[in-house]
Amino acid sequence: MEKDYFLLEDGKKRIETKFSENGWLTIYESNSEDIDDQSTVFCTLISNKKLEETEDKYSWPFLMGSEGKPSVFGDNSYKVNAEEGIEPFIFYRSFNLPEKYVTYFDISEEFILYFNLYEKAKDKKNRKFYFIDELGHLDEVLIVEPKSIKVKLRYLKEYITLKEMHFVVCFEFMRLSTELPTEWKITNIDKTTKSSNHTYNHLIRHVSEKKQSWILGKVFIHPNKEKKSHFDFGDSKNEEFIIGFDNDGEEILEDCSETDGNHFKVTYFKKEVLNKYYNEPTIYDVDGFSVGCKYFRLKIDNNVKDYVPVFLTNLRVLPHKEQLHWKQYNIQPQNNMNISGTYYKTMIEGNWAEHPETADLFFKSKYEEFNKKWEKKFGWRLYKPLSEKDKYLFTSLHKITTNNVKAFCEQTHTVVKLTIERLNEKELVRNIDSGVKGSIAKFEKFLESNSMVIPDLFEFLRNLQSLRSGLIAHSFSDSNKECRKALKYFEITDENYADVLEEIFVKSFYTFNTLEKHFKLDE
Repeated sequence: MEKDYFLLEDGKKRIETKFSENGWLTIYESNSEDIDDQSTVFCTLISNKKLEETEDKYSWPFLMGSEGKPSVFGDNSYKVNAEEGIEPFIFYRSFNLPEKYVTYFDISEEFILYFNLYEKAKDKKNRKFYFIDELGHLDEVLIVEPKSIKVKLRYLKEYITLKEMHFVVCFEFMRLSTELPTEWKITNIDKTTKSSNHTYNHLIRHVSEKKQSWILGKVFIHPNKEKKSHFDFGDSKNEEFIIGFDNDGEEILEDCSETDGNHFKVTYFKKEVLNKYYNEPTIYDVDGFSVGCKYFRLKIDNNVKDYVPVFLTNLRVLPHKEQLHWKQYNIQPQNNMNISGTYYKTMIEGNWAEHPETADLFFKSKYEEFNKKWEKKFGWRLYKPLSEKDKYLFTSLHKITTNNVKAFCEQTHTVVKLTIERLNEKELVRNIDSGVKGSIAKFEKFLESNSMVIPDLFEFLRNLQSLRSGLIAHSFSDSNKECRKALKYFEITDENYADVLEEIFVKSFYTFNTLEKHFKLDE
């Protein structure tokens, strides 16, 4: 045993940090396996009056196991807490069952209910409690383990602030040693240390044939100076966004709260603002007129190629964290910026536009529309439905906003998956030579059998397939001859990935239009 260890210097450091680390406060701890090295941490809430009575005393204001439970007194009077001014935060529970003895800790139900904490439990001794925010994100608040309980300090501080109480972490550290080196020069002490945040006594003495080092005391967690709730009971905070310029050329910022005369003010965002939502298609969905999830739905104009216009007051539907996401992509308006004709017809005039204006949204719209028309004509779909696990691909399909090869590869893969790989080969070969191999070849033979020869279309499809086949970890294989031909066909460089993907979208819905016209699907 080292000298500092016997002198409980590690325990003193924890006292100085008020048992908090990385935003978490230890409110229960038990280490009693080693009779010569034991520690206990417990807690309670106390009133202002009780704080004044006990802050100079290092003794605990309660006995563990009798920490303020509901009590009935001799005159049959009932009290929620046995001692006035002391309120338990954790409850020691014990049950002497016939087959075994069961113990565990419960947490103050008032605290759980105040934050509406969600519990995940392996068993009573292993539980976690989460706060669920306005976007459905889970934030750990309480961790209950067999030998330890921790609470996130900012939640506890809000709770005791609103209750106008103080939180007391009570502690006891004790170490015993049969023999101490004489050069340590350790003598008996009985010293009490006080500050505004703690009071404790350090006792060193002989106990039987051992030397004992013992610290007993408590740390005070005081409420915040200002009452502030985790929940917003008043008007929600709305961020400011750029709506124009003043006469000096400075940006004009206005918050998105609704006022007279600002309903049709427009603010603009980089297209990249939507990447967050496209990248999580199981949570969010994006179309030409909105982006949303189960927690919010924001009206947007997603029909413009290079930016996203939004009516300023629409942004107020977003939770504050989400407003901050949009704010970082807010851009200055330019003279040529405006909302799209599609958005104007639909959202302002109330006349539903026929099609979206951007290539990606137009492709998705035509894909579904064409497939329905084809099925009505032939009784089967040209493109088979995606499997359940692949449905997110259609949702997440979008044009890319930067020349990012990874994003280009992912979106190109999706286009191939939706078109070439979903061709209904079983139906295509019903009336053609069954010896034809490959979905593209079968599709070509099917069209030829219906008096339709379009070599340019199949040159595009084969090169698109080759491009997909040549992908290796978001790059292109130099050893793949067909891939090299595809790179040349699409004239791909490191600077034009976004433009090439646009071309792929355009040629794909041209395919739908050509087939639609030849087979007279609108008749």
